[in-house]
Amino acid sequence: MMLVILLMIMQTFASNIDVQISYIDASLINIHWCSDTVLALTSKGSVYRSDDRGRQWTKMSEIFHRKALIQLEDAGDRVGIVNNLVASPVDKQLILFTGTDQIAWISLDCGKTITAVNAGKQLREYQFHPIEKDWILASAWKQCGSDELLAGKPCVSYKELLLSQDTGITWLSIATYVNQFTWGVKNKDMAKYTPKERILASFDPQGRGHQSISSWNMDANLYYSDDFFQTRTLSVPAGSRFLLTESFLFVAKVTSQYTQEVSLYVSGTELGQYKYAIIDADSKLLEHSYSILDTSENQVFMVVNHLKPSSPLGVIYISDSTGTRYSRSLENVARLENSAEFYRVQGLEGIYLANVYAEDQAKIYSHQVLEAMEEGFYAQQNGFKDEDLKKYKQTRITFDKGGQWVPLKPPTVDADGKPINCNKCQLHIHLSQAFYQFAPIYTQTNSIGVIVATGSIGKYLSYRQDQVNTYLSRDGGLTWIEIKKGSYIYEMSNHGGLIVMSKDQETTNQIVYSWNGGIEWAPFNFLDQKAEISNIITEPQNKGTRFIAYGSIQLESNGIKTEQGLLATIDLDELHQRNCIGQDKPGEVGSDYELWTPSGLVNPECLFGKKVTYMRKRREAACYNPDTLEKIISVTPCQCSQEDYECDLGFVMNNQLCVPIDGTINVDPPAECNDYYTVSSGYRKIAGDICEGGVEHPSMRFSCPNSKGWIFDWLVIGGILFGLFWVYNNQDKVKEYFTRTEMSQLPQSKSDKLIKQLQQKQPKQQQQQQQYQPINLEQNDQQDQKFDEELIEKDENIQMDDDGSHELI
Repeated sequence: MMLVILLMIMQTFASNIDVQISYIDASLINIHWCSDTVLALTSKGSVYRSDDRGRQWTKMSEIFHRKALIQLEDAGDRVGIVNNLVASPVDKQLILFTGTDQIAWISLDCGKTITAVNAGKQLREYQFHPIEKDWILASAWKQCGSDELLAGKPCVSYKELLLSQDTGITWLSIATYVNQFTWGVKNKDMAKYTPKERILASFDPQGRGHQSISSWNMDANLYYSDDFFQTRTLSVPAGSRFLLTESFLFVAKVTSQYTQEVSLYVSGTELGQYKYAIIDADSKLLEHSYSILDTSENQVFMVVNHLKPSSPLGVIYISDSTGTRYSRSLENVARLENSAEFYRVQGLEGIYLANVYAEDQAKIYSHQVLEAMEEGFYAQQNGFKDEDLKKYKQTRITFDKGGQWVPLKPPTVDADGKPINCNKCQLHIHLSQAFYQFAPIYTQTNSIGVIVATGSIGKYLSYRQDQVNTYLSRDGGLTWIEIKKGSYIYEMSNHGGLIVMSKDQETTNQIVYSWNGGIEWAPFNFLDQKAEISNIITEPQNKGTRFIAYGSIQLESNGIKTEQGLLATIDLDELHQRNCIGQDKPGEVGSDYELWTPSGLVNPECLFGKKVTYMRKRREAACYNPDTLEKIISVTPCQCSQEDYECDLGFVMNNQLCVPIDGTINVDPPAECNDYYTVSSGYRKIAGDICEGGVEHPSMRFSCPNSKGWIFDWLVIGGILFGLFWVYNNQDKVKEYFTRTEMSQLPQSKSDKLIKQLQQKQPKQQQQQQQYQPINLEQNDQQDQKFDEELIEKDENIQMDDDGSHELI
């Protein structure tokens, strides 16, 4: 009886859902919100506009075509179609519509009025200035013209850099044979010490003939100019590629044209001056490419390819706060063409996920690559191929900004409440949709701790449709819940309190939505016939109840079937979900809110050196959050634990200890030494960590050779080196001794105090193992031996909402 009543209530609610269905000429490839006005672009180059937040759409193709015809000077010229929307960071109403030919279009009012611009060539790579509304950079390829061919002049093709200072009406060529370019400021703060006119560009100043940008170019240099390249300053010779962030300028300097080897230089951006230093890293192997993965938390995550240029294997390095000293963080990372399968959890500090290849298979692959390279740099690799690695992908997570990476703890029951019987299994999730069809991981800054993702449970990440399910975490990835069988596309709103999903691996006419974190799902049929749903989005603030589901649908007319694009606007506002209560009494009886503190692996209720207490809606509370919700209640520093440290340069994590990579510590004094110098103990505090007291890893201090105390110091160094060597080779004995010894019984001499400090770290490590025990990777005889033997094919469908945080240097 209760089930019948529940179904009746759900049907009553569903009848109140407002749905508007629009059919468009092709599938959607881009969408842009300008407050209540929305612009949509299809794969056929048609622009649609809505003035009521997606309820009604108007096709604008005729307007674009008519405006373009006025600008054509030759009747034989082609108008082309729109191929992208570029919004100004200064004014969301300012939109540039790029074209497939020499015509582009500008709108100052989000498409209400359109102006066509004829640049005489197809412009690409548009970049609006971050401060000056009217300034735009773009590139164009110089092609062979008919006049040159008739005159018998040599035909060359190269890329040039163009500048507009009147919102794209007129353009001026300012550089040729260009590889890369960008404005020299990112925001108003940078413009306080860097001229707003600054442009950075890498190009070949002696360029001639046809330009190629398919490989590292030793002839291209990095320049900058503060007067639009009327004059220029050489910044890095052979600086072929670069990346500018708010804090750093990274430059890849080509050191070998033949082996395509590059070295990475970095400079701070303060005071508008660039003082480069080559990165100080652990490895001396060949370095073919660098990708900066993240610089958002006063530290740099970088993936380096040490093998052949096309290798899918990479190593993640993490920097200190200066961005110049890098230590290894994670091996065998799954590289993409210009980044890696790597993700930062939005809204929480220090939590990252990455996909790696299984260690044994990665070693086999690396060994075969190195053998092939010994025969010749581009020798054919036999045996283990690149695509073979894709069958051995696994997911890792870090709660201490790369200090330690662990597997994901799988849920204990499935979406139907049945126990998951998989011995020694892990959860693996899809972090990127660059090649594959499953929805990628998703978080929001205003949905603290909530993660939605697709993935599978087993030894390796599966790409089989019948093995991929949908998962949710409410504690930043520490624990996971299976919320739906099968793969879904999803969207969150209302501070994470409302989740809307739809199947994305089969045609459907239904969405499901939940007000209580996936405990209960209400289905709603929004179409009369089934369609392929590509994505679900909501308004940029992610606070309301209106969603847009888009995809493609097969429509039949007069016996003829045609495929069309679909835009379905679904508004759940009329459900009149009750308002949440008890914001002033979180955690108390009768309140819909709770107090929640993110937790790492070692120190309970502490993450990144501090205890942050948030107020958020309880999972069980099926209610509506107000638009404004005060989330952070308090922030207090924590006592330092092992989790607040990472391995320093020259050290690597081994059995939860930072040990020298080559088994020895370099204790040689620096060339310029005055009185004393320091040697790292193997640890450094994570940049931005604010913990106090507790575990400490002070550097060792020694007298310089010309100092009176140098003889004693070198005796101490010898003893330390011997001790480290012994500990490194007897780690099990050391751990057993520390475990059995009572700290309260230790004597208090200086040497014994040092031993006590080491022992104090051990219970923390035991606590970590109890709270989040890494899962044994042994393969189960039945289920774990099943993996997809088929090679994974590249999916050409690109997810528009990809995070876009990965940039190739």
